[in-house]
Amino acid sequence: MNLKELTVIIPTKNEEKNIISFLDSLPKHLKLLVVDSSTDRTRELIQIQRPQNTEVFFEECNIPRARQIGADNASTEWLLYSDCDMIFDKMYFENLEKMEIREKLGEIMGGKHSLKKYKWYYRFYSFNMMFFSWFTIPVGSGSNMILRKKALQQIGGFDFSLSHSEDSDILWRIRKAGWKIKFNRNLKVYETDHRRLDAGMFKKFWHGGLRAFFLITGINKKSVQSSDWGYWDK
Repeated sequence: MNLKELTVIIPTKNEEKNIISFLDSLPKHLKLLVVDSSTDRTRELIQIQRPQNTEVFFEECNIPRARQIGADNASTEWLLYSDCDMIFDKMYFENLEKMEIREKLGEIMGGKHSLKKYKWYYRFYSFNMMFFSWFTIPVGSGSNMILRKKALQQIGGFDFSLSHSEDSDILWRIRKAGWKIKFNRNLKVYETDHRRLDAGMFKKFWHGGLRAFFLITGINKKSVQSSDWGYWDK
């Protein structure tokens, strides 16, 4: 992949504790778009830490709308979605640059890991992504997904009615539109904020898995659109 055709997009809201480590892991020459809803020093820290190749948009909105604002303002062919409680593996962008990109490839998923707590959980989570990709079923995370902008535009963008699981929804809709998928295990990010796993690993696993199942099958989809099932309570 030509990294000049890549824009990194993150939504932020009161992330002054996490944003510096994220920015430190991102090469300075890459384009970064931030859609921020913060009332803390997040925007100020971004401007200090990464004044070049960075655009910050202030908008009070939910995550799917923030991700769409990023897409609408990006001029590149590829959009790398992540979150500021992640850090990129040191070889991430070198491995991405080595990837052969085929014409009908619409989305790329990478693994989500941890350098400290819950390592086995994240290994299992990332293995599931790889396993389902063998059957052309896109399972991924909004913390590490790369979308072709043309594919995103073709399906009408993100679903703003979702307050959670917009990543599962968008990956599946792009796949249904006929685009190819790819899981690359060498594209790793590392989670740095484990507050929801601290609240219960089983709860988090089934929360994400069940919501993804409902979105893919259409069963009980309205319950997914109308509520985050308590995800943002903590």
